[in-house]
Amino acid sequence: MEKPLKVRLHIISPVHIGCDDVYEPTSFVIDERTNTMIEFDPMDFVKTLNHEQKNELVKVCSDDNLLSIFKFIKRVYKPAIGGRKVSISSGLSEHYRKVLAMSSYDRKAVIHQFTINKTTYNPQNNIPYIPGSSIKGSMRTAYLSKLAKDRNIAGRKGNVKDLESDLLYGDFDKDPFRMVKVSDFIPAGDVKTMIMYAVNRKKSKSEIPTMADSGPPQILEIIQSNSIFEGIINIHQPEKLAGIVKAIEEKGFLKSMNAFYMPLFNAENKVTKEINAGSIVGNRINEKFKDKLGLTAFLLRIGRHSGAESVTIEGNRYIKIIQKKGTPPKFLDHATTIWLASESSKPNSNNGLVPFGWAVMETVS
Repeated sequence: MEKPLKVRLHIISPVHIGCDDVYEPTSFVIDERTNTMIEFDPMDFVKTLNHEQKNELVKVCSDDNLLSIFKFIKRVYKPAIGGRKVSISSGLSEHYRKVLAMSSYDRKAVIHQFTINKTTYNPQNNIPYIPGSSIKGSMRTAYLSKLAKDRNIAGRKGNVKDLESDLLYGDFDKDPFRMVKVSDFIPAGDVKTMIMYAVNRKKSKSEIPTMADSGPPQILEIIQSNSIFEGIINIHQPEKLAGIVKAIEEKGFLKSMNAFYMPLFNAENKVTKEINAGSIVGNRINEKFKDKLGLTAFLLRIGRHSGAESVTIEGNRYIKIIQKKGTPPKFLDHATTIWLASESSKPNSNNGLVPFGWAVMETVS
């Protein structure tokens, strides 16, 4: 059996990997003084209520009035109930205050503008992790781009599955990625999350959209930079009768990551400088991995808002660009906007805003 590859994943910029779960309004309260959300067990909360409060809770829940639920919980929650604490941005604290100050219930404003998406976590201990499928998917895109470049395959705008089958000389049982096994990545030490906003910006400095253009804010729980996860990658060699034409080799597989993601990073770094968001990600990478990149450290991008270019095959991109209402979409080989992590839903400037999803995978001997 081939020797497992032990790897360490360093989070460079905010990462959100969705798990189809949100913070329920009946199970959290926000402390605006400390910018902290406290997620508690609803049963523990109910146990502290007196008879009148229980009746009131039943009424506000049956009315399906989220504003009333927020206000009720804020009024009767006791610190002794405890719960899991999550850091939140100062902007979210202000957002919460504004919701509590509303005098009438606007369902759309409260529900659609205060939905908080959780990042992937272990429900047994509430600790975040990185699914192996996310890692494998990112590496697969990079490797497919390498194959397309090696074979001079470009300009394909048809079915992506057909393109992948051509690049891999088959699909399903003939797919060499069947032989790549990636474990889930678990925290190495303390890993912290934070709840922030995702804001959308035009890649051209002169075309920063208004909130009306970009829609309601997105609120995401992200894994903070400097977090470290560990996992194992097994690249098995197929048997001769497996039907796999070209097996994946470790060295070329790892190097394809830098070959794919480095140009994307450089292009994005240029954009963030142009729109005055700076070069925060680049500075972090250079500080820690400047002399290791391409040797024992390999650039990777994972999670939500990684950018359309990062999830499409180089030279064969056909990205749908949504236009104004009533105008048909257009298709380009690049995205025209970038998503950035922000403390506020309406930042006054782009300074300090950070792209999502950048990580460095380091092999461990």
